[in-house]
Amino acid sequence: RNKLLSIDSNFSIFKDILAFSDEYLIFKIFINLFFICFIATTYKLTRKARIKTPLVNSNLLFLAISSSLLLQSQNALLSFLLLDFSVFSIYKFASNARIRKEEPYCADFIVMSVSATILFFVFYLLTHTIKIELQSAILNVCAALALLLKAGLFPIYNYTLNRHYKNNIPYSILLFTFLPFLGVLTFAKFIENIDLSSEIFSLTLFVFISVLMLTCAINAFKTKNLIKYLANFSYSNYALLICALLFLQDLSTCTKIGLTYAFAMLGIYSLLCILKINTKVEKINLSSLSGLFIKNSKFCILFALYLLILLNVIPSEILHNNLEILKAIYISDKLGSYIIIIAIVANILILYNGLLAIKMCYTKTKKALPVLTKETAYNYTVSLIVILFLIIKLFL
Repeated sequence: RNKLLSIDSNFSIFKDILAFSDEYLIFKIFINLFFICFIATTYKLTRKARIKTPLVNSNLLFLAISSSLLLQSQNALLSFLLLDFSVFSIYKFASNARIRKEEPYCADFIVMSVSATILFFVFYLLTHTIKIELQSAILNVCAALALLLKAGLFPIYNYTLNRHYKNNIPYSILLFTFLPFLGVLTFAKFIENIDLSSEIFSLTLFVFISVLMLTCAINAFKTKNLIKYLANFSYSNYALLICALLFLQDLSTCTKIGLTYAFAMLGIYSLLCILKINTKVEKINLSSLSGLFIKNSKFCILFALYLLILLNVIPSEILHNNLEILKAIYISDKLGSYIIIIAIVANILILYNGLLAIKMCYTKTKKALPVLTKETAYNYTVSLIVILFLIIKLFL
């Protein structure tokens, strides 16, 4: 009888593991699909790398593996180590995929990343040695902030955005879109292991995330560089997702929304890759889009459609997700109304430059860009598929 109970117990554990694997299998598939689309849309740029393309793609392989392991990890410390490894893979990819030899290594990114790792481990280990509730809550806040710094979800990163405007587009996709997604996942694993009943923890992070959202929105409003604009826009979306994790604590739903954000940003970056391939400009400003519709109507229509979807003007999966997050936050917490106001203000500030970019595409000028012809089939295909997914998914 004891043997039968033991077998039944082991079988139930095995079923739990299978159920867990089934739940996250689709997420792993989409992560791998993200990297396949990324390679297809950026190959023309990354093949000019200082080191051969296979080595660049091996960094992406390591990044895909660490991301999948992070998705399934149930331990906060292991999740952070996998995030650390993912960040290293991104920086390694960036150093190997420099398009111009004179482009500098991003030393400030590396310094902040290493500092964040040290701070996280110090605060995380201290939380397990101190039993006083107040001190433990403060240490948890410090550890959480160090984690967000590691993922780039920190106001100080706007300084680096303003400095490194020459960063190539493939690096920008990983750093400003995929890394924050991994940060959200790691943050979810972190809060599963701490006591969220402390008002100090929730209130401090609420203030911090509010400052982050407004800082990103103001920077998106002020900048005329499209890469900086999209980076700040992406950070603002992921900051809202952090709020959803704090108040809802629903990892599965937040993972779905985070992957949707990542694919949406990949789609619009794939269009910017077309501009980068066909032009020799070091940075893509709003003025670079002037008169683009004259000879590149297909590009302008897709670009305008993308921006309107991302800016929540056209109904899509993005708009549906954002409304569901705000609705759930408003119901679940007394601070929800403040978050909604901040999110609306941030979206209005971001909306200005987005509409200005669309306007520039359709402005008549004598200095319009020539026809964009250089190997753009993959980029258009990926962007079109993502647009159809975002719109059709809303009605399923």
